[in-house]
Amino acid sequence: MNVTDRLKFSPYAPVRYQKEIWWIFAVEAARASCVLKDGRIAYHLMDKIQDELVEPALRVGMEQLRQEFPGSAERGHLACAIGAKMAEMHHWVPLAAQFFNCGRQIFDLTDEVVEMLEQTDFGDCTLEGWHPPYEAFFVHFGKRDAIRLPWGEDFEYLDGAFVAMTPYDEQGNVRLKLGFSTCKKGGEGVMSPGYFMDFTPEEQAMPVALAIEHAIARRASNFLDQLDDSESAKALNAHRRAEINDCGEILKQASSLIVNVLFYLESLGTQRRLEPGRDAPTDYTVRWEQSNPRQREKLKSKLLSEGYTAVYLLGRESSSSNTAAHGGHRRAHWRRGHWRRQHHGQANSLIKRKWIKPQLIGASSADDLTGHIYVVGNPETPDTQH
Repeated sequence: MNVTDRLKFSPYAPVRYQKEIWWIFAVEAARASCVLKDGRIAYHLMDKIQDELVEPALRVGMEQLRQEFPGSAERGHLACAIGAKMAEMHHWVPLAAQFFNCGRQIFDLTDEVVEMLEQTDFGDCTLEGWHPPYEAFFVHFGKRDAIRLPWGEDFEYLDGAFVAMTPYDEQGNVRLKLGFSTCKKGGEGVMSPGYFMDFTPEEQAMPVALAIEHAIARRASNFLDQLDDSESAKALNAHRRAEINDCGEILKQASSLIVNVLFYLESLGTQRRLEPGRDAPTDYTVRWEQSNPRQREKLKSKLLSEGYTAVYLLGRESSSSNTAAHGGHRRAHWRRGHWRRQHHGQANSLIKRKWIKPQLIGASSADDLTGHIYVVGNPETPDTQH
């Protein structure tokens, strides 16, 4: 597989996107300090995105539509759809640039820990007071067959999320941003920006389900029709609202997983170790283990140039126990997990979330092997085993 194909099928959206025009634009904005590590943006960035990214892309898209749909009524509908998607660049460019400036941090969760998180209830927990491992990062949890939206004649499937915290007001409150990446049925990445949603401090203090509804309504209210709007403006507004509602649908389907992933990352603290991603050849992993910090920095660049990357692979502790449970002859049911608020620190004045993990009930353990164990030994020294 060549590098171009490898990028398309990378499990990590930041790797898949790296040759896309909009991603390159975001990286250049990051390097020019148009977006800072904490998410603050230069005053002229939004105009720059519109003039140098959105408008040129729209002109190219409109020309293609004129050639493919001459005189067709469908052309207007498609034009509005393209316009609505391109307008999301005003959210995605700052998000991608902040991710770049925070060191391109990627968390990769094993399939086993993702399954356990899907079997965990978050109850009436809120996102208020959540502490991220970095101000911006990407988390990969793999293609979720049950979390999907129509894509052409098939579907696109959720496979990861960008997460960022940015300043919200002068009091030090922050906004939580989520940008969802998707892939096609065969694993090939969808290269256009995915679905974006953000949560204000007020929404972060709400129960998650209510926060999602509130965030959808708040964002959609920016695109309500006005009395003096033209028909084309109304059509574009409808597509902008549809884009937001699609994101809301993804978020509703994925809310349990997303919230549990965020809590899980918070609970780990600094328990993480950088290593080549799951798709990297074995020899890169061997070289990584044998390298010093300076050599690893060079190896990270080489990995990226060949369509791979370095990640924090999390959940191995769950993989071993889950593999044993799944190795039995029968699998019964999950006893669902939950999050417990635990006081700690001086005078128990601080609160942290402790994960009470789900358990497989009634599943045979791989250690409970059926059959017989034969001990072969010298009859004169029967305790000697061979």
